[in-house]
This record gives sequence, C-alpha cells and structure tokens, in this order.
Amino acid sequence: MNLDKYDRMLLDALLHNGRASFAQLAKLVNLSAPAVAERVAKLEASGVITGYEAKVDLSKVGLPIQCMIELRMASHGNQQAYDDLWKIPELIQCYRVTGDPCVIMRAAVDSMPHLEDLINRIAQFGFSKTSIVLSTGVERSLPSGHLQPQGKQERTPVKNRADA
Repeated sequence: MNLDKYDRMLLDALLHNGRASFAQLAKLVNLSAPAVAERVAKLEASGVITGYEAKVDLSKVGLPIQCMIELRMASHGNQQAYDDLWKIPELIQCYRVTGDPCVIMRAAVDSMPHLEDLINRIAQFGFSKTSIVLSTGVERSLPSGHLQPQGKQERTPVKNRADA
C-alpha cells in the first residue's frame, strides 16, 4: 500500500494514542471524521495496522524481572522444537535470527528462582545465555522518523569515540 501524508500522520497519531477517536484524529490531521474512519479501515484491511493493544508495565503486574535469552538450538532445523519453544508462557518476544545464536527471546518472570526454572526448561532446546535487563533505552513500534513524508528520516551521525 502506498502511504500518503495523511496515512502517515494517522499512523503517527495512532502510535502515540491507539485509543484516539476518529473525531480526535480528524482534528490532528485536518480531515473529516468519516474520511479518517475510511482511511483507518483501509490501513487495517491492507495489513498496515495489524492490531491495537495496551502497553503494560510488567513490574506492576508482578513480573519485575525481564531478561534476554540467546539460544543456540541443538536441533537447528527441527520446526517442532521451535513450535514447542514458542509455547513457553514466560516468553514475550521470540526471534529466529541469522548467525549464532539462532534464537533471541525476551522473557518476564516474578523472581530469580522463576528465572532459574525458565533457564532450566529452555536448556532442553540447546545452549542458552541469559542477560537480565537493567533498563530499556528505546522501545518503539517503528524507527524514529520513519513516518515523515516519503519515509525520509534525518539520521543523526554517531560520533566516533575518538572524536568525542
């Protein structure tokens, strides 16, 4: 789907407030509420918008420990092993990736004993390495600036440590 400036503005607004009404969105993008409703419906039907969900503070629902788990699968090509791995309830994100490891996961648990139990259950799939998340620096649905017209984003140059 080719996104015009209004589609991009609507997506940006919905990323900031997925509960905004069509009337609120209409004011933000200078369109009528029916036009906004039609555009949002097209974005949903085309698969650009895949759903809406609440953002949850995991620590406030009893899951104060988050970790990243890298896994080198013992049976790399076994789809059943991947299917079984994805069923582990503590996993909140799972990615099959190139290189070593072949799977990177994010998990949330309520205690260190719970984390130890999770690591032991994952061990049946292969060698794992776990890192506890201390803080989250960036969490976005899209790269910053991607919804600017034509998807052009200003890239901030990264300074070389020697230049700093």
